Parts: sequence; structure tokens; C-alpha cells
Amino acid sequence: MCGGILHTVTAALMRQDVWAQILDEGFFNTVTLNPSADRLAVAEAFWFSPGSFGVPLLLLGSPVIRLARRGEPVPGWVGWGVLAWAVLIGLLGRFDAGTMTLLLTGVLLVVGAWTARRTRSEDKP
Repeated sequence: MCGGILHTVTAALMRQDVWAQILDEGFFNTVTLNPSADRLAVAEAFWFSPGSFGVPLLLLGSPVIRLARRGEPVPGWVGWGVLAWAVLIGLLGRFDAGTMTLLLTGVLLVVGAWTARRTRSEDKP
């Protein structure tokens, strides 16, 4: 969750001038999927901040933290999904620090779910 907040806010702050331009021009329909050369900075600012993986990480982190605080295990499919996402990002781009952090997060979620399932099965008579 912290990674999602950190990435989204930091990325937006790094592109303050472009976000000021977006607000001046009007927020709606400012970003296109096929930007012209003069609109590349706007498209890059969008995909680097709210269009990035920061927002999904924030949305995913909230229920994970809630489950952990309640002492409930996070489902294993969440970890496998994060792992698959990290591998896809790494293969399409590169395995940089952010991708490796995402990969580690997925591994930890999978191991946590496996451990919780194993502990529950051992507790049953």
C-alpha cells in the first residue's frame, strides 16, 4: 500500500509542470492513447502517475492490510496474481528495483497463504 502511495505521489510531483499544463488545458480528454510528439510529455506524466501500477497497488494493499490486521490469511491467488504481474512487467520491460519489490511481495503473499493453510490443516483433529 505504501508503495502505491509513494509511487503515485512521487511521480506526480516529479511532473508538476506537466500536471499544471493538464489542469490549464482542462482535465477531460487531455491524454490520448496515440499522442502526437508535442503531447508525449502529457501521456508520459499520466502513465507514470495515475495510469501506473501505483493505484492498483494501493487498492490491493488496503484489503491485504485489513485481512492481516484481523488475523485472517490473504488468499493465495492474490499472491500468484501479483507474481504473474511482476513477471510480465519484468519480461516486457526489465527486472528493476520496483519489479523485484513487486516480485518479492507476491512471493511473500504466496508463502503466507501456504503457511496459513498448512497451519489450519495441522490444527484440525
